[in-house]
Amino acid sequence: MRYSVLTLVLPCALLLSACTTVTPAFKDTGTRSGQCVEGGPDSVAQQFYDYRIAHPKSDWSALRPYLSDDLTKMLTAANRDARNNALLKADPFSSRAVTPEHADVASASTIPNTDARNIPLRVKLSQGSQTWQDEVLMIREGQCWAVDDVRYLGGNAHAPAGTLRQSIEHR
Repeated sequence: MRYSVLTLVLPCALLLSACTTVTPAFKDTGTRSGQCVEGGPDSVAQQFYDYRIAHPKSDWSALRPYLSDDLTKMLTAANRDARNNALLKADPFSSRAVTPEHADVASASTIPNTDARNIPLRVKLSQGSQTWQDEVLMIREGQCWAVDDVRYLGGNAHAPAGTLRQSIEHR
């Protein structure tokens, strides 16, 4: 009797354990052609803004590890177009023309889907006594998180459109 119960329970337990296996929604998260920064979406976004604040005059190549492949291509092309001079000479990663002195990226820990391929995060920015919020779109490229766009929410937007991508597209 003891062995017959065991032979019945063991296969059932194995069958149930197979039913509880979770597979990610997206198995292939793409590839990345450049270096990347370690960390989750909020950590990489915070590191990006900290770097921008510490190095306000840095060129696109220095920002490459933080930016998505597609955004890097767009910014490189936009840099050659005279219509983008005003935006790119100011701070294209903020809705204000000046580089902020402080940035605080919202935590991604409240986002329920851990298989997400893109995550928008609010960023509280400040320059002196002025504070404003923008939104940074983080995407997953391979095993890396990277900045893919910025939505200008802070008023006084110096950009011709509501997001960084829209501002440099010129369709």
